[in-house]
Formats: sequence, structure tokens, C-alpha cells
Amino acid sequence: MKYLDMETWPRAQQFRFFNQLAQPYFSLCADVDITTLHQLGQSRQVSVYHAISHAIMTVANELPWMRWRIRGQQVLEHPRVNAGLTSLGEDQQVRFTRVAFSEDFPTFSRAMTEQSLSSQRRPELFSDQDDSDDDAIFMSCLPWVRFTQMTNPMPLSPADSVPRITWGRYDIQPKKVVLPLAFQVHHAIADGLHAGQFYQQLQQRLDDCQNWV
Repeated sequence: MKYLDMETWPRAQQFRFFNQLAQPYFSLCADVDITTLHQLGQSRQVSVYHAISHAIMTVANELPWMRWRIRGQQVLEHPRVNAGLTSLGEDQQVRFTRVAFSEDFPTFSRAMTEQSLSSQRRPELFSDQDDSDDDAIFMSCLPWVRFTQMTNPMPLSPADSVPRITWGRYDIQPKKVVLPLAFQVHHAIADGLHAGQFYQQLQQRLDDCQNWV
């Protein structure tokens, strides 16, 4: 990991402005086209949920700003980020777990399955793999609801610079399948241009799913 040079970093002014706000987060929700992935999931019997998670994590590791984390008045860049996921326990209460990112989708998918089964059985909210480090992207899925807006609980003091990504129920239309995907991030780290970049690269990754699923 490394610290950015705050004297030469082009975003230093924006960082100082947004970092001092009491509520520094912004969020947006947009549809993502998963038509090809949905068809592929059925034909190859793979988890679309796992594939979406892997696509998000691949893009997050490709984009440096998604690995930036705030340390006071400085910014740290993690070399890699992993998946921070939610699942339901046997008591139907939420559990948090971590899954190490792997560029190989089958390896990542197996790890997601193992952690999901483990979290269903354990009574604790957090798994042994969870820690206080922020080298993660927090993701969750609400398969019961097709939403058009979504916000996540975020600490304000100190502020948290881990991006939150949530997606909802598929909308199976006559010619395509889309899902709502909400993106929430600290404004000192990213602007609308960055969010647009994330959505564009995620869509490209999903469209290319035949080459990695």
C-alpha cells in the first residue's frame, strides 16, 4: 500500500473541501443490463449473483480511486480490495463476511459459497475473516425489491471511505434483463465522473461475461 502525495495530487482541493463536510457521501442508482449474463447463468448453471459480485470486484481493482481510503488528511491506496458481503443466517438475520478477491471466477465463486454456508450457521454478526481494515468493497443484494434509489448507513465521525454497492431484483423485459444497482461513495474520493466510469466499465465487464464466467 502507498500514500498519495497530497502536494501533487490533482484532486487535493476537492478532497479538502468534501472531507470537511458533516455528510460527505453521495449516492446514485442506475439500471445495469445483465441480459447476456442472465442467459449464460441459465445455460451454464452458474450463480448470477456470484458473477455480478465478481464483475464489481474486478472493476474495483482496476480503478485506483476505488482502492483509495481516507486517513485523516491523507489518502491511502490499497494494492487490492476484497469483497465485503452480507448473507442471511439461519435465524433470517443479516451476517457480514469477507471473501478474498481472485481474478479467476470459479475460485471466487467457490469462496463465496463456502463463506455463505459458514455465515448461515454461525451466531456472530462478523466472521473470523472480518477485521477493522478497509481494504474492501461493501456489497449487498436485495433480490426481493426492484428499487430506484438506495442509501446505506454510513458513519459520520470519522467518515468511512469504503464504497457501498447494492443491487436489487431483476426486471425481465421482453428483450432484455436489467437490475437496479446503487453506488454510494465518499465525495472526497470520487465525483460523478468517477461514478460514470465505474458504471461504464462494469457494463463492459458484464457484456463480456462469456469470456470469464
